[in-house]
Amino acid sequence: MKKIFSFRALLFLLAASMFVATQACAATPSMSVSSTGTGDDVSLNVNGDANTSVFFFYTKTGIGLTGVYIGDTNNSGYLSKTIGTSSYGVGENSMVYVTTGGVSGFQSNHVMWPYTASSASSNLALSKTSLALLVGQSSVVTASNSSGTLYLSNNSNPPVANVSLNGSQITVNALGSGSTLVTICQLGSASKCAGIYVMVQSSSTQQLSFSQNDVSIVPGQNIPITVSGGTGIYFISNNSNPSVIQASLNNSTLTLTANSDSGTSSIIVCSTDSSSCGIVNVAAVQASSATALTFSQPSPNVAVNSSLLVSIYGPSNSYFYVSSNTNPNIAQINLTDSTITITGRAVGSSKISVCSSAGGCGDLNLTVGYSSQGGSMALSQSNMSLSVGQSLSVTISGGYTPYYNTTENSQIVQTTLNGNILTVYGAMAGSKTIDICSSGGGGCIPLYVTVGGSSSANQPVFSQNNISLAVGQGSTVYITGSGNYYVASNTNSNAASVVISGSAVIVSALNSGNANATICQNGGQCAILFVSVTGSGNQSNPSSENPATVAPPVQPTVYKLPRYLGYGDNGDDVLKLQQFLVQKGLMTATPNGHFGPATHAAVQVFQKLNNISQTGNVGPLTKSVLDQVLGSAVQASSSATQQILLIQQQIQQLLAQIAQMQAQ
Repeated sequence: MKKIFSFRALLFLLAASMFVATQACAATPSMSVSSTGTGDDVSLNVNGDANTSVFFFYTKTGIGLTGVYIGDTNNSGYLSKTIGTSSYGVGENSMVYVTTGGVSGFQSNHVMWPYTASSASSNLALSKTSLALLVGQSSVVTASNSSGTLYLSNNSNPPVANVSLNGSQITVNALGSGSTLVTICQLGSASKCAGIYVMVQSSSTQQLSFSQNDVSIVPGQNIPITVSGGTGIYFISNNSNPSVIQASLNNSTLTLTANSDSGTSSIIVCSTDSSSCGIVNVAAVQASSATALTFSQPSPNVAVNSSLLVSIYGPSNSYFYVSSNTNPNIAQINLTDSTITITGRAVGSSKISVCSSAGGCGDLNLTVGYSSQGGSMALSQSNMSLSVGQSLSVTISGGYTPYYNTTENSQIVQTTLNGNILTVYGAMAGSKTIDICSSGGGGCIPLYVTVGGSSSANQPVFSQNNISLAVGQGSTVYITGSGNYYVASNTNSNAASVVISGSAVIVSALNSGNANATICQNGGQCAILFVSVTGSGNQSNPSSENPATVAPPVQPTVYKLPRYLGYGDNGDDVLKLQQFLVQKGLMTATPNGHFGPATHAAVQVFQKLNNISQTGNVGPLTKSVLDQVLGSAVQASSSATQQILLIQQQIQQLLAQIAQMQAQ
């Protein structure tokens, strides 16, 4: 008996597993609906498993959710059925679906039942039949043909949205993500109802935006609407009334066409992953006598990222809409009642045709340009005099921004333009004309710059002006002057390194060549220190008669940036910073002692690597980290150089002693 029972149990389990496997392999059906344009007939199409029963579920007016058998799929799993809205009692704008394989079988997607021509007079007329909201948002819908008290007949998914009524106004408050169908009816009239499809997305979701919404359109007209926001490719998720409004989508352009002179539709557009959606509400209106439209500004000029309001003058009892826009990429056009809001997006021009439901149209010749500062261009000073090593700034006003400088940096001056502030650095004595220009063809104005040497009476004085060193040697030059010294420029930093330490200039010979270092002090007075570097540092035949010519070894000095650095700064400390950034692979530009965009970007990378706020400027925290890194590197280099110089000095002293002994 045990064996027989086990065998029967095995057969039962096998049959059950086959049933489960069969169920698991069944396909989830898909469904689409569309108005046929004939009376209230709607075409319903189902794709699913072959030869299986199909049940149609909808909200029946005055009853609620109802399910009826409508037939079986064919051998290919397809069923097409024409359903009369009134004969079935389908509530206008109901959310409908089908199941295959029985009442509790596999359920399809939900779609909105389309608007039909025969129900136009009997249903409530709502200002909006679809809403796209974020959690926490609310919207008000108005019923325009209600002669009695309105009430909420059904809310298919209350956790998604709450609905409240006040006279002819219906307020929908978004509560949670999802969708729901709200059915509003007039008290005492079982047939006078209307539905509002509500889509609610998370508050963190980006809703799609449209160049215009709440559109009114005359039969035969085409209205292009630009879609923006979201990610991926756009598609039309739903058209609540295709018999009245036809919608097509090409990339980011939604084109609307009216097939009727009355009725409304809501077009739902989503991004590819359906994470971002939006709704365009459209009303078809009847054209009457044509009256040409006029505008408060027929040729508006708006700046990029600025907005401008233009009023429309035309028939008072008509709707206005944008019929065409020859260049929708340069501006966003929004139309509310008789006011057009134009927001500049890019420089260019466009011809915008605006029409009314009365059939009249008018053209706007739009120009989008640069931001205007007002009036002609002007400079805070048109003539500038500075000394070598000095930096001065001039303020630009008027014209159109952004400003730009047509004069390239030269040996005489270097310039940095930040917004409307031009900083000029004097590199060497001479004169230069700098042309500063306004965008959008606004013209240019000259800045005359003269760079001169400092007064000899006030310029710093060196303990020696000319230094001759061999590669690897070093020397210290002392400065007398007003203090706060800095290296304004070094014509050949590859030949010699020049560093300020208090009132001393520390010079290190690096490679054969000549270098002219401009040293400046508080007040801008400067002087030039001439450095000549020769040989490799080995002196095999030193003069036995002048052992004092042997250069003393340089004491190791820990290099620290003498100041905070930022855009427009110049000097040897900037050069030292740039050399460090290049050495670390953070900057590819050639070091030139001028703090420009390349240095700014490289400092940002350094700050990111050291967990410092990425301002691009060398402030207190960044300077502290750089001082430690540069100090360690310089100290190690100075130690090695010191050892070499000591050995060289000892060799020279021994050679001098040998020469003296031979002379005796």
